[in-house]
Order: sequence, then structure tokens, then C-alpha cells
Amino acid sequence: MATPSDKKQTKIQVKYEDMTARYANQVVLTTGQEEVYLDFSSGLIPDQGQGFATLPIHTRIAMTGGGLRRLYQVLGQLLTKPEPGATASTDQAK
Repeated sequence: MATPSDKKQTKIQVKYEDMTARYANQVVLTTGQEEVYLDFSSGLIPDQGQGFATLPIHTRIAMTGGGLRRLYQVLGQLLTKPEPGATASTDQAK
């Protein structure tokens, strides 16, 4: 039986194609037969003349169900960590 120390570690180098960060205030989630699409937008643009608003999508990410589950797990772990500077109990302030 292999132990964790017996596994060969693979080094990974991350290479960014584009370092531009875009702010997303809204996301539209669409599902296909085998993929999930995340469409990101910075927000609604109202059109008073036409009487409706437009949601411009600047980025679309397609993921498999397994990839989405892993993202969900990582985000869940991140959100359960205490925020920097937050106290664990209000009793400490007394």
C-alpha cells in the first residue's frame, strides 16, 4: 500500500495569459448537459429611453461538474476562515 510520502510530487508553474483583473458584481450561472457556465458582469446598465436594463458580460468561464464541486469546496473553506482582525468572541473585548 502506498503512503503519502511514496507519491511523486509534480511541480507546477502557473502562467497567466492575461494579468488584467476585472471586477464582477454579478454572475449568471447557466448549465449545459455536461458543463456549467459562469458569466461575469460588473453590473446593470439602465436604459431609461428603452425602459429596460442591460447586463453586459465581460468574462465567461465553462467548468465541468467536478471542477465546480472543487471550486465550491475551496470557496467554502475560504469563507469559514476568520477574517483578519476579527475576534473569535465578544468576551475578549471586556
